[in-house]
Amino acid sequence: MKKNLFRAVSALLVMSTLILLSWSSPLSSVKKKKKDKPFRVMFYNVENLFDTIDDPNIDDQEYLPTSESQWTAERFQQKLDNIARVVLSVGGKDLPDVVGFAEVENRRVLDLLIQKTALSKAGYSVIHYDSPDKRGIDVGLIYRKNRFAPVKMGKYPVVIPGDNDKPTRDILYVKGELPNKSKLHILVNHWPSRSGGQAETEAKRLVAAKTAKRLTDSIQQNEKAANIVLVGDFNDYPNDKSIREMLMAEADTTVPSGDLFNLVAWQQTKEWGSHTYKGEWGFLDQIIASEALIKGQSGLKTYYKAAKVYRPDFLVEKNEKYGNWQTKRTYAGKKYLGGFSDHLPVYVDIWFKP
Repeated sequence: MKKNLFRAVSALLVMSTLILLSWSSPLSSVKKKKKDKPFRVMFYNVENLFDTIDDPNIDDQEYLPTSESQWTAERFQQKLDNIARVVLSVGGKDLPDVVGFAEVENRRVLDLLIQKTALSKAGYSVIHYDSPDKRGIDVGLIYRKNRFAPVKMGKYPVVIPGDNDKPTRDILYVKGELPNKSKLHILVNHWPSRSGGQAETEAKRLVAAKTAKRLTDSIQQNEKAANIVLVGDFNDYPNDKSIREMLMAEADTTVPSGDLFNLVAWQQTKEWGSHTYKGEWGFLDQIIASEALIKGQSGLKTYYKAAKVYRPDFLVEKNEKYGNWQTKRTYAGKKYLGGFSDHLPVYVDIWFKP
């Protein structure tokens, strides 16, 4: 009897030990799984993310509680919640590791986005610099601290000769370390708009492209096989002069060699894109990668067709005038709609090479 009891207790102890080992020992496999998980970079022009506080240094009168648009604290919070919903949805089970934004008023709106919405437990931090844009709309970036460790950051002004009265947004630059110790350079762009006509404003975007190209050239001179990603609202399309000729971002990977490749050019159609104008869709919002990142030369790798536009049903609605789809915006003129943005987000996955 005692012998049987001893055997039963011994068997129970062995089983318990095995269970404990099965719970505690796979730490290395969990780490490996995390390491294998792709690193997701997202960009989103959130269309006029202003707070409700009057800033005397910028022209933010349109977005105040006393303005015609009645931009109240409740509407501002709804906008923040909407943006958080998009970020969470793009991430699926795993949140985007880095998110670049355009049209944010200041650092405060990004702080509130990661602190006072469903993103509050996601472990995001903010990188932002005020730019000289007179309306106060800047670019900014949030990143997950456990997946991206910034080692260098700064802003690069886009100086347009003879246009001192209407300065444009700076380019935000961040260099960071990923979980496999590889370095990634990220440039967040919002080039001068087409307001006034595409041809009439093209020269401004050529200056922005030249500025971005100068920066990527400098990075590649100091780091031969640099992993570089440019994201942003370029206010030009993948085949326009600023992108193809000045930035020299190739539209496909059949080109034998090149410094930069446009990862959204492959899906250009008039039926879908990241932004719609007079019923036609196109990619003003783009993701461009360095040759080293495409070829996987420095610990990271992405693919030509890895970049995608995110277009779930909740971000679009029927366009009755043109018979297709349009984005769900926050306002239509002065009429409050409670939507998201006039742009759709784009994103790309980057894989860790063993």
